[in-house]
Amino acid sequence: MNYNALDKILSHKKAVFFDMDGVIYDSMGAHADAWSKAFLHFGIDFPPEMVYYNEGRTAHSTINLVFQATEEREATDNEVESIYSKKTQLIELHPDAVPFKGVIDLMNYLKTNGYVIWVVTGSSQDKYLEALLRDFDGYVSAERIISGKDVKNGKPHPEPYLTALLKSGLSAHEVIVIENAPLGIESAKGAGIYTLAVNTGILADQVLWDAGADVVIKDLNLLVY
Repeated sequence: MNYNALDKILSHKKAVFFDMDGVIYDSMGAHADAWSKAFLHFGIDFPPEMVYYNEGRTAHSTINLVFQATEEREATDNEVESIYSKKTQLIELHPDAVPFKGVIDLMNYLKTNGYVIWVVTGSSQDKYLEALLRDFDGYVSAERIISGKDVKNGKPHPEPYLTALLKSGLSAHEVIVIENAPLGIESAKGAGIYTLAVNTGILADQVLWDAGADVVIKDLNLLVY
């Protein structure tokens, strides 16, 4: 495969930090459905489009944000636990997430050419984190995953990507990020990292440009020509 476009972006870089949902896995539809239904179970409206806008936040942050908007208060610990437990229950009803076409080829290309692969995700769902290690064995390792469990401040705060930089020992200029969500882009750019956005969701491209993306494409396969 010929990654001409990516080679230009990767010039003088040492690593690629991938987001997971919506970049590696075609899983955002399931998350949007589960979040919406979980909130609805407790009488709160949180439509799928808002899930996409808020993708990347930790579960606690997401629930608090919704309560601040709808109830004008913080969610209690019990409410956070109850809603997230319901969301987890609902996500388990969905089929296993399927990797996007071309992702394994891209990771193989990166590994073959000496680039280090990290995953930086707001998810704390064991179902997806375990699948990540299984489906991408040899490319992704537990030591190179930053999940929602590893940070206090989720995306759009730069902490997730700053944590990856710290653990990897790399500088921001040595890395590119591949993201799909506006908050993830803001997080990566806040950490000073060049960010390629792949728009696999329902939001307009302009939303990703406005978040600060350096490049916006529709499909990772567009890097191959």
